[in-house]
Amino acid sequence: MPIGSITPFTYTLTNETLTITAADNILRLTVMCRQGSVTFLGSATFQGISPNAITFSPNQGVTISAPSTSVPIDGVTISAATGGDIADVVLTTQ
Repeated sequence: MPIGSITPFTYTLTNETLTITAADNILRLTVMCRQGSVTFLGSATFQGISPNAITFSPNQGVTISAPSTSVPIDGVTISAATGGDIADVVLTTQ
């Protein structure tokens, strides 16, 4: 792979959960609910408040980006819990 190239990964998440950790070296993550409901959970606390899952309905989603290659996305869980829940996931690594 050439230096500086971005390698995209695409996946349709159905009846499963995907967890992103820093070891995965993800720089950009997009999640879009295609059908049913999809939950998105971060792991950070903010001002002493624990995170809770956000539920997306069809045509709702989120994109997050890492600030740099040395600080990849960490602690994200995406869940399409049943066969009727479908999420399209696009992520990039470097």
